[in-house]
Amino acid sequence: MDWTKDRIQTLSKPEVKQLRANAERLQEPEVVALCDEVLSGKAKAAKAAVVRPAKAKKPAKEAKGV
Repeated sequence: MDWTKDRIQTLSKPEVKQLRANAERLQEPEVVALCDEVLSGKAKAAKAAVVRPAKAKKPAKEAKGV
């Protein structure tokens, strides 16, 4: 089976990890490299998708009367 980066990107992260392990066991360095590329891309995408809570704004200081 011919693995391409596009095809590997359609897999879930656990599936890519399993494919990588199989490729390593079968001594397929090209597939291992493609899996590594996809996994690093998935990690970056996951980091970017993390939603951080907005910081609470400090209340505006009340204007002092003259």
